[in-house]
Amino acid sequence: MDDPSDIIRFGDGERMFVIRRARRMLRQGRVGADQFLSSEEQPDATVTAVIPARNEELTVGLVVRECLNYVDKVIVVEGGSTDRTAAIATAAGAQVIRDEGLGKGAALRLAVSHVTTPICVFVDADGSHDPIDIPMLATPIKTGAADHVTGSRLLGGSDELHGGGDEFLRLAGSAFITYLINWRYGTRLSDSQNGFRAIRTSVFRDLHLRSRHTTIEMEMITATLAAGLVISEVPTHERRRAAGYSKISLANPGIWLAYGWHLLIGLCRQRTLPAPRTHE
Repeated sequence: MDDPSDIIRFGDGERMFVIRRARRMLRQGRVGADQFLSSEEQPDATVTAVIPARNEELTVGLVVRECLNYVDKVIVVEGGSTDRTAAIATAAGAQVIRDEGLGKGAALRLAVSHVTTPICVFVDADGSHDPIDIPMLATPIKTGAADHVTGSRLLGGSDELHGGGDEFLRLAGSAFITYLINWRYGTRLSDSQNGFRAIRTSVFRDLHLRSRHTTIEMEMITATLAAGLVISEVPTHERRRAAGYSKISLANPGIWLAYGWHLLIGLCRQRTLPAPRTHE
């Protein structure tokens, strides 16, 4: 029997949720029973998982091990932890890079400077993202259908964005920002703020992102769209964080100012035509 401490679930009804939908797909002939019994996919050598982590010793090891089922390499950016985050991530098989704790945006930029694969996918260390969705995020990029793919909690559901005042503010703020981005760039995105996403590594570098904090997700979206590149979405389910605490405090006025400032910059970006490129 699995050790409960080594399992991250997206909800108490996960087992029944999966079984019932699998049965429906079998009835409809959309999948065969042999496909459920086939071996797991091999780790993808073209994708690197990047995990920013600070004081996430209770979950980072499991997240790294789960990611290694789908990618060959995991980079954990450890931002000034006071616990065993770095040691646990290393033991789980990740390459650990230490930064100065300047924020999530700075951590992602540092990590991508070490990525050697054509695609990178960003995964939170708290267990809210399910690495099983990594292949689904990477596929549109590998086929040339997109340059940047975001996981949508509006399409896949979230255990984090409902239930209380703080959750309401997060959901409302995310919806408002996404609406303005759609209005400005003529898109139909449903979730612009989810950190679970994949992007072509060369595109990330060419965007010259500057945000130091969690506003990096919004900046990544607006910079991609302003550059005339293609963004797509896939449904991903956000689970309630398995342990630890959120590093974003909505009681901090600086958070609101940072989001407002980066949103304004994003909406005012000059749109350009993308440079011709070859598939990597």
